[in-house]
Amino acid sequence: MNKIHINISRKKKEKLVKWYGWIFILLICMTPLVIIVLPKLMLNVNRINTLLRESIIPEKESVNGNVNKVTWNKTYDGDLGCIEGEIEIINHENKIIKCIFKKYVGPKYNETFELNVNDNIYLTGLFKENVFLIRNMQNNGNNQVYTTEPMVSVY
Repeated sequence: MNKIHINISRKKKEKLVKWYGWIFILLICMTPLVIIVLPKLMLNVNRINTLLRESIIPEKESVNGNVNKVTWNKTYDGDLGCIEGEIEIINHENKIIKCIFKKYVGPKYNETFELNVNDNIYLTGLFKENVFLIRNMQNNGNNQVYTTEPMVSVY
């Protein structure tokens, strides 16, 4: 049985709260504004942490095939960006499999992916409601590896 895993190189995650953000938070804590601003800040931090934690997909299954159709979309929520891809592949049984790629990034790691029609790719992730959710993707033509692990953290 083949091991379902794609090795990826680890990059340092980008932090949304920089050193000067901590100074701002300390200044707010010394004023009466702490009663209003800090709960809103903590709710937003909790929302972002939950979103990033839930976006990590386990490598339970794998799919191999040729790209039939691919579309990319970038969305932003403040400094938190999201690269979304809808990929349709045809496996060796000529069956069409719809796949979803979703990666949260910061402003620095806002990279695009080189993936063309007819590229042979190997995907790991899991099936959910007849859609394959991608964890890692390897383009067998140029050996490029892409991951959906978030490249951003709150602090």
